Amino acid sequence: MRRVVVTAICLAAATGAHAHDWYENKVDPVTNFKCCGGTDCRPIPQSSVQARADGGYVYLPDGFHIPPDRVQESPDGRYHICESHYVITNQPYLRCFFAPRLKLSLAR
Repeated sequence: MRRVVVTAICLAAATGAHAHDWYENKVDPVTNFKCCGGTDCRPIPQSSVQARADGGYVYLPDGFHIPPDRVQESPDGRYHICESHYVITNQPYLRCFFAPRLKLSLAR
């Protein structure tokens, strides 16, 4: 029985790590800072995101206004956010944001 429990825990840990592997090598296109420092990134529900007319988004829980040049394409068709907190104030700040598809302008 103990072996089954240990195996289940190991599988759960490996699955969780694999699910977040794609965040590891991502950087914000504007700041060039890494998106993930371990537990900074997660999928978020579509209901927590509001599209803006300029191609950016608002992340409603934290009130982040995300300009279009910081929006990256999500590989799984879901919204994802990477955020950390300032040490002294504990205020959240945006590291990276991923949306189901990028709205690219070809007129440059």
